[in-house]
Amino acid sequence: MDLSEGLTLLSMFTLNVGLEPTAAENQMRYAAEQKLRNEILINSTTSMPGRGSNPITAITMLHVDHLRDLDQSKGTMSMSLSFLVTWMDERFRWDPKDYHSVKSVNGDKPSWSSNFWVPNIQIADMPSSQKSPGLFQNAGVEITVESSGTVKAFVRTSMTIPCYFNFGDFPRDFQNCSFTLFSPYYADEFQFNDWSTINSGKYGTPDQVPDTGDFELIGMEARNYYLFLGTQIVENFKGYSPRYCRGFLRYTLMLKRMNKLIPTLIHAPMDAISVFVGLTGILPDQEALMTLISCIGFLMLFAMQAAEVLPDNFNGMPTIGILIMVMMIETILLLSYKIFSIYCRNRKLKAIRGKIEDPFVEQIYKYIKIGDRALMVALPVQAAWNVYLTRNI
Repeated sequence: MDLSEGLTLLSMFTLNVGLEPTAAENQMRYAAEQKLRNEILINSTTSMPGRGSNPITAITMLHVDHLRDLDQSKGTMSMSLSFLVTWMDERFRWDPKDYHSVKSVNGDKPSWSSNFWVPNIQIADMPSSQKSPGLFQNAGVEITVESSGTVKAFVRTSMTIPCYFNFGDFPRDFQNCSFTLFSPYYADEFQFNDWSTINSGKYGTPDQVPDTGDFELIGMEARNYYLFLGTQIVENFKGYSPRYCRGFLRYTLMLKRMNKLIPTLIHAPMDAISVFVGLTGILPDQEALMTLISCIGFLMLFAMQAAEVLPDNFNGMPTIGILIMVMMIETILLLSYKIFSIYCRNRKLKAIRGKIEDPFVEQIYKYIKIGDRALMVALPVQAAWNVYLTRNI
């Protein structure tokens, strides 16, 4: 290795070595931060910044940390959330050159003065609380103030929100749970930004979505709207005065049932019952009669098992429930037909042995033969259709 190559490697090595600040530099930075924090607190008041001019615009980002529990009988979901709320406060601008290049100051809520203004944002649609809790009411709020006047408040909270369950597509059902953020300020003073409807990056929908119980979180949506005079929902201020509107931000969490065991518990018995009912079309009357009686018993047991899978309180008749009812009615009708068919055949056999004429049997028997031939084709086809149908519910 010659001298030029050695110098080149040495320069590359030195460029990749990070220079740590010295103790004196750390002390200067700490002193600058303390000075800056004191000056910020001097300028801070409980009054809303910019009141009387442009409204404060808050950008709210939501991140779902953990879905703890989903109670299908009560229609609620408990979860842990993180919010990042960003707004501008012109009173906190500074030049980093005057404070040893300090561009931001952060700390938890108790480290700031009680006069430090944060927006009054409350959470609605809380079934476990009679009063709407405030988003920043706990002491765990982390507040960061940047030199541009941007204020960021990060808070972790736990809540139980309502879910509107409908089990019509059970066990491949999708459910929605939602809650709403709102502020008592009028829209000429405070608004939620439309960007709040975009969940992205660290504070958006995670790559590995959390799940709970049988459900998996597959997405989130947010809708920003206003309430005019407390009675009318409006999307924007066209034709309405912001002075009489309050802003709302509604989040909806979309869940999908992912329990693979539930479809198996439904498919296996339903397939077996469908096949046995189909076999009655080609079995002799006596064997078909016993098979149908067994199918009715199995259907009753299956209906009780399916009822145990569903919660006690549900809306919407599941497709599998409709299919069970239809098959129960069909099996009872087939059982009645087979009993009548056996009765007519025995009566005809008795008439043949006694060498007597029975006009009723002669007239009905030809229709029974047509019905038997039709069932030989229809019931196996229906059994195959039922198997296909249960695989797609």
